[in-house]
Amino acid sequence: MTFSVRLKGEQTAMVLAHEMPLLDDEGWVMAVRCPSAGCGAVVDLISGRLEGHIVRGQECRMSGVRVVVSDE
Repeated sequence: MTFSVRLKGEQTAMVLAHEMPLLDDEGWVMAVRCPSAGCGAVVDLISGRLEGHIVRGQECRMSGVRVVVSDE
């Protein structure tokens, strides 16, 4: 499983997920592990974006980032 994330002004990063994302009954991705270094939280996807989440007492910099999930 790979997914790509892109922060405004930065290049797109391709991330390999070592585990499958959480899927709903129709096969849509519901949650993925956050790719941010030092985070790794399992985060819901809301309209194709990582839901806001906290790491080390602060909002993770990946909160709200658009995610594209692929099984290639």
